Amino acid sequence: MASTRSRRLLRPLRRAWRRAVFAGLRRLAAGLARRPGATRRVGRALGRLNWALRPLARRRDLANLRRALPGRPTSELAAIGREALCEVTVGALEFLQLLEKTVSAEQFVGPITAHGREHLDQALAGGRGVLGVGLHLGHFAKVPIWLAQAGYPVSIVIREARRVPRGYYVAALAEIGIEAIRLEPDQPTAPRVLDALRRGRIVMIYVDQGVKDDGGIDIDFLGKRVPMPAGPFVLARRARAPIVPVFLHPQLQELVIHAPLPAPTGALREDEPTLQTLYRLAEAEIRAHPAHWQWRYRRWGRE
Repeated sequence: MASTRSRRLLRPLRRAWRRAVFAGLRRLAAGLARRPGATRRVGRALGRLNWALRPLARRRDLANLRRALPGRPTSELAAIGREALCEVTVGALEFLQLLEKTVSAEQFVGPITAHGREHLDQALAGGRGVLGVGLHLGHFAKVPIWLAQAGYPVSIVIREARRVPRGYYVAALAEIGIEAIRLEPDQPTAPRVLDALRRGRIVMIYVDQGVKDDGGIDIDFLGKRVPMPAGPFVLARRARAPIVPVFLHPQLQELVIHAPLPAPTGALREDEPTLQTLYRLAEAEIRAHPAHWQWRYRRWGRE
């Protein structure tokens, strides 16, 4: 009881601290953009510090890596976990530079080779929009930005953390041609997603980090049983919109667009064919590029 009360009292302090850290990172990112190569050097240094100075989180990362990549030695798993933190930190700084307008969208995305674009065009030709499914793999924000640059109408469902100034992501994404659908506690998201699909847009979602409560579908994924989001698939079914996996291969700067999957029919269950195909594709991608996935993500890290 006392510990619960203490956590409640400390919560505003933690939030204030996180807002201050976020503001500091924005200033740091903007300053680094003026010095070629500095963003990568500083980001990697911060990632290594994060790995070294947080032993409890490090042990949790290693436990999850052992489940996802069985049979690999601890030294290799530690190298993967550390490298993942370095890449995530570099990516976060580069994304802030984009939002702060110290780099352009073209500079942020860089040269990308796209494979399977015909699958996306085929799905959009049906006139019901497309539910685009991505992963938190590499600089995952490059996926919707590349789509917008290629002329596709793109919306993305986002959650703005409390440390982020309200509307910060929404306004910045609008300037680079992306419609952000922000999750609001007092406003239903479903009508806005359905509206975007009915306008023939690609609605991008990320489905690889679990959901905050027990409102999802329990899925065996990377050696864990976790609740994954159900809402997007329910909406795809209602809109009769195809589901298109769009994955970034970070090391090769390649975008791989898979063939459309049909929206689920009937009750959503773990063995539903579309869900099984999607999550087995996602597992294969993450296991192929484990040093580029976000193992430290809060909801994934929990037992």
